[in-house]
Amino acid sequence: MGWVTLALRKTELKRTHATYQLEDLKISREKRRMAREYHAEQVSVENDKNSEISDIKTNYDLEKQSIYDAMSDLRTAAKEADESSSTYEYNGQTMTDLQNQLNDLKEDYTYQTGEATSYWEDELAMIEEESNDTETTLDQEQVEIETLMENVSQEMQAVSEAISSEIQSSTIKLS
Repeated sequence: MGWVTLALRKTELKRTHATYQLEDLKISREKRRMAREYHAEQVSVENDKNSEISDIKTNYDLEKQSIYDAMSDLRTAAKEADESSSTYEYNGQTMTDLQNQLNDLKEDYTYQTGEATSYWEDELAMIEEESNDTETTLDQEQVEIETLMENVSQEMQAVSEAISSEIQSSTIKLS
């Protein structure tokens, strides 16, 4: 009768092994889902970054064009007055004032794009760190479950051998 108890134990081990396989599958699916989610977040952040930098560039280009137009007006007015455009004043501005405005605009543009890029790169780094933390946790759980599955498989093998041995020893021998 010992082999019957061992057979029941083997059945229970198979059920436990199947449960661990299901948990392993769930973790694999969770890892894929999280990877897709984090990728979508990264794409969204990249799009937001590109949009913000594009807006900054558009504003910069408009203001730069306005300064270039004022410089052109100043040159035209200086030619009409037969004076040098570097010293001539038109609408309260000289060429030096306009050049200084242009330089300030370029510095401001560089600063704003640097700040925006830095901000969005920090956002991406946080997303990546969170992703790595979650993936590490899931990997640890998966390794633990795989270890448990291996232990159950070894126990099933031992029980199978014990069943075979019990059946052979309980066989009636006719001599």
